[in-house]
Parts: sequence; C-alpha cells; structure tokens
Amino acid sequence: MKSFIIKVLVFVGLFYAADFIAGMVLGHFYIKSKNINLLNTNYGFSGNVKDDILIFGASELSHALIPHRITDKTGMSTYNLACDACSIYYQYPMLETILEAHVPKVIVLSSNQMNEESLGYVTKLYPFYDTNKHVKDLVDVLLPKEYFKLALNGYVYNSKLIRVFDRSNDNRNGYVPLHPEEIRIDPSDFEVLGVGKNNPITADTENYFRKFVQKATAKGVKVYVWVPPILQKMNGDYRAKMTAVVETTGAKIIDFSKDQYFLSRSALFFDQSHLNDDGAKVMTDRVMQILKEDGVY
Repeated sequence: MKSFIIKVLVFVGLFYAADFIAGMVLGHFYIKSKNINLLNTNYGFSGNVKDDILIFGASELSHALIPHRITDKTGMSTYNLACDACSIYYQYPMLETILEAHVPKVIVLSSNQMNEESLGYVTKLYPFYDTNKHVKDLVDVLLPKEYFKLALNGYVYNSKLIRVFDRSNDNRNGYVPLHPEEIRIDPSDFEVLGVGKNNPITADTENYFRKFVQKATAKGVKVYVWVPPILQKMNGDYRAKMTAVVETTGAKIIDFSKDQYFLSRSALFFDQSHLNDDGAKVMTDRVMQILKEDGVY
C-alpha cells in the first residue's frame, strides 16, 4: 500500500512538473506567435496599446477597416483589434486593460458584439487569467467552475496549439484582407430571415455591451457603433433593440446595413456577411469621411 501511494505521488508530481514546463514553453511561443488572431489578442492585452483609433469586433470588422489606410489619411495611429468569432465578453476586459494605461481618441465597435450567446470564444482569454485581473474577474463570473481547470497549463493552451506555431500571417495592424478573386458571390444570393431568427441579444450581452461603451465614453473616447452591410435582410426586432441599446450609451451609430452602395454591389463582398479587400477600401474611406465630418481630424 505504501509503495502504491508513493507511486501515485510521484506520478502526480511528474504530471504537474511536465504541465509547468509545457506551460512555460507554450507561453513563450504564444506571446511570439504571428497568427493574426493571437497577435491581436496579445497586443490588446499587452498594456502597451497607444493608438489613437481602436477597432473592436469579430470577423465582420477584422476584414472591413484598414488601419494603415486610416493612418495615411488622418495621421492618427490605428489598430484593428477585431478577433474572429469573438464577442463582447472578449472585448470588455481588453478595453479595461487598455484604459488603465491609455485613452484612445476614437473607438469603432461592431454592433454584432452583443449578439453572440456562446461562451466558446472565452477560452481565448485563458492565457491571461493568472496575470490580468480584468480577465480573471470576467471568467470567474461567466465560468466559475473553470477555476480549478485553469490551474493546468495544458488546459489553458489546449485549444491554441495550432495557432501558437502559425507564422504565416504578416502584421497589417490587425487587418485581414479577403481577396476578391478568391470567392465571388451571386448577386441574387440574398437571404430573407424570419422574425426572431437573426441576432438574438441576451440581457448579459446587452449589459456588457452597454458597460463597454459607457466605460469608454466616460473617459472621453468618441465611440462609434458600426452596423455592417450584409447581403441578408436584417431582422426588424433586432434592429430596434440594438438601436435602443446604443442610444442609451452615448455612442453614435454608423449604420451601413441599408446602404445601397454596398448592397447593390456584390463584387465588394467575399460572402454574405464579409467584405472583401475592395469592399474594405470603400468602407474605410466611408468611415474616415464620417470622422472628418465629426471633426475627429
């Protein structure tokens, strides 16, 4: 019996030692990763963000606004922090982290950030759980049972192994182009969505979305809530609720969902919900025009 207990203790000790070493190695490569999503995440949570204009959203925005194009025109440093398949639970602790050291002049936030009900993307925050109080507070609220699992480095980095060693993406300050020649959609590909089917907004996502905007505007940041153009019919109930939420926050809505310039030109889209690089150039110029009219530059 004593021999068995010793073997168990040795196994446990070796397991935790291996997990600790693996965590150190993976943590090193995680911070150095060139994968565009990890690059954006690492930068956003680095505490070193100093840009004048910051862009928050998911894939609909990571492919839609071009930072270098904005900087070249306005002289204002810009970074697109949008991360594919992420929503407001990811954006909120990142904003808190940034505001501790820097207050940007402008934030562009996708309206889609209050739509995502799933918590799957919250795993992207796990590598910062032990070092970032804002991440820890949010994860503990949303996923209180994860506390014990997050003591294991293998669990923290489990879903990111492939991306950690991905070095194929170059740094365009967060922008990810979708090339027009890769996919060209049919101009008639227009999906009509039924009432209540599109973009649900829960009380929790609404709350964090509201807190995000209010925290930024309280610091003097000019916040624009960007509604993307999509080759789909936007649900009326969603539009009304989304608009009502934004109107109470002090942000300005810039709504392209009914913009016929985009909706009548399928050549500007990569698919039904993402602009291609040509569309992104047009969208970036349109957003810059709004900033100019508002006296931002």
